[in-house]
Formats: sequence, C-alpha cells, structure tokens
Amino acid sequence: MALLMVDASGATPASAHSVVFDALMAAVERRETFAAVVRMPETPPRGRRIAGAAERVRLLKRLRPGLVERCRGLAFVMSEEAQRNNAKALRSGAVIWGCPTMATDDPGQARSWALARLGEI
Repeated sequence: MALLMVDASGATPASAHSVVFDALMAAVERRETFAAVVRMPETPPRGRRIAGAAERVRLLKRLRPGLVERCRGLAFVMSEEAQRNNAKALRSGAVIWGCPTMATDDPGQARSWALARLGEI
C-alpha cells in the first residue's frame, strides 16, 4: 500500500486535471493499493467555467475503473472558497471517482485521513 502525494497547486485550473490524471493513472498502473492527497490550485471565481469539461469527463471515465479497484481514498486539499464553489461535486465525490473522497484546506488533515484509509494509523 502506498500514500500518493499529488501537487497540482502550481498548475492552472485548466491544466490541473492533467496533472492529477497522470499521477493517478500511474498509481493505478503500478497495480498497488493506494490513497492519495491531491493539492488543487485555486479555482476561478464562481460562475466562471474552465474549458475542457468534455476532456476531463473522458479522462475520468478511463481512470475510474482503476480507482474502484485500487484506490482507498482521495483527499483533496483546496481552499474553503474552492470547497464552497465545488460543494455539489465534492458531495458526490465517491460516486464520481469510485472511491471515498474528502476535502479540506489542511494538508495535515488530508494526509492523516489518507493514511487512515490505508489502515496505517
């Protein structure tokens, strides 16, 4: 079992999905059980769309079966504002990703949660 740390905080909101997808796909392809802490970039103001929604859906459909099989949890680190702006998607996290999810603005809390999902705490 492994704890994967994915830092997309330096990426633009439009390119962050590629950073996250690549890291999670690499973990799935290693065929080991894992949990991940994913640091997300600041999101654009509410109501402003990020281009590439169809591409993100396509990537997620490709990734999801591996997450169902291998991932024990995804902890997203994002600002409280980003959590509010993405509340609907965050509430549906397990359905969207295929594994348990949580969101927090505290990296330590995210790491502890992910480790607990792996049974290492």
